[in-house]
Amino acid sequence: MTTPWFEDLDESYQDEAFEALSPAILYRCIDAELAWDPQADLTACYETIVMLEQQVTQLCLQYTDPHQCLEELLDMFYQHWLFSASSLKVPEYTLNSFSYTLTMRSGTQTTLAILLSHLLQHAQLDATVCLSQGEVHLHVAISDEEGYLIEPSSGQQSWYIIPENASEENGDEQEPLELVFDEEVFKLFLAQQKWSFISENKFAHALHCVAMLMELIGDDPYERRDRGYLLNQLDCPKMARDDLQFFVDECPDDPAIEIIQHQIEEIEDNNKTHH
Repeated sequence: MTTPWFEDLDESYQDEAFEALSPAILYRCIDAELAWDPQADLTACYETIVMLEQQVTQLCLQYTDPHQCLEELLDMFYQHWLFSASSLKVPEYTLNSFSYTLTMRSGTQTTLAILLSHLLQHAQLDATVCLSQGEVHLHVAISDEEGYLIEPSSGQQSWYIIPENASEENGDEQEPLELVFDEEVFKLFLAQQKWSFISENKFAHALHCVAMLMELIGDDPYERRDRGYLLNQLDCPKMARDDLQFFVDECPDDPAIEIIQHQIEEIEDNNKTHH
């Protein structure tokens, strides 16, 4: 009898194993909403995740082959649960919220990729959020030589296998793929949410995203630049000027430096006018 890759263990042991495997990134992304919406009730989000995980567990016990299990899990995610990109005119910052994604079964490529990655990892599949040609995708490695690239909005998948005689030269011709691990996924989520807030002039909300990003990466000049822009929009000119000047000092060769310097001059001129 073939030993399944998903070990047929007793239920209590499985729960402990899944709890250890379950990445905290999804929960950090969900909890981040409380930063810009303290009144948000996230209870339903966690209840939904538990329900989805339980169904994943049951499905995995029926299939021993990882290819087949992946196929069944994707079918359940997109055909049974009906997760997809939205066809409605919904602001991106809403689509990029997990409370919306889990309730409405609709989201951005980023939220769908993070959620699907979490559920596939729950199934003990080697799933990782990745960037392919600048777009967020999901990579599922079956072995060192084969795996799948999944488009998270539709579930469309591409299977690949690396030939044994593949040379490094041939490898360089393949489509570039950047795997995004752990905290980098959280940064990716926050950065996308920041820009979606900015595009809708929700500057205070975007400022919370910048604050969380700076907690992770420190005094980054580009986050200081964005914070300066947001503070200026929120009528905090002195702090805005300090942040923008920091960016100019740290990144004098940036292509946007003249625009930033012009913003500093405008802040100084306005400050003189008010005095």
